[in-house]
Amino acid sequence: MYQNKLPADPSSLILGIVALCMAIILGCCGFSIIGLILSIIGLISANKSLREYQLNPNAYLPNSRQNVSTAKVLNIIALVLNGIITFIFLGYLIVYGTFMFSSIREELNKSKTDTISYENDEYEWDQQVEEDTIYNYQDSLNQE
Repeated sequence: MYQNKLPADPSSLILGIVALCMAIILGCCGFSIIGLILSIIGLISANKSLREYQLNPNAYLPNSRQNVSTAKVLNIIALVLNGIITFIFLGYLIVYGTFMFSSIREELNKSKTDTISYENDEYEWDQQVEEDTIYNYQDSLNQE
């Protein structure tokens, strides 16, 4: 009887390796969500293939089952790592966003009070500019 590989033999293994590499290399950059998605896809396809193997073990190679089991473990590890990194990154964004929002609100409130006082001082500034023109400066030089 001819035996085949399981459907997720190479693909779930590749997805697990890529998701694990993304967790290790690109986790600090915020790309852990992509690794999280890849590991979930790899885990689902590995579980499907293992169910198919349990239904009909004679149709598939035992070596293929071992590869899919390894892929399942890799995907679980990648899922946990990417999940932890994603929660840390989201927590950082929430805390940092809260501080940024409060500082922006303070600056906006401060600028509203500054514009009111600036509008009152603007008229006095215009009168001083009319008195201190370049022509008055040249006239004062000519008088000396």
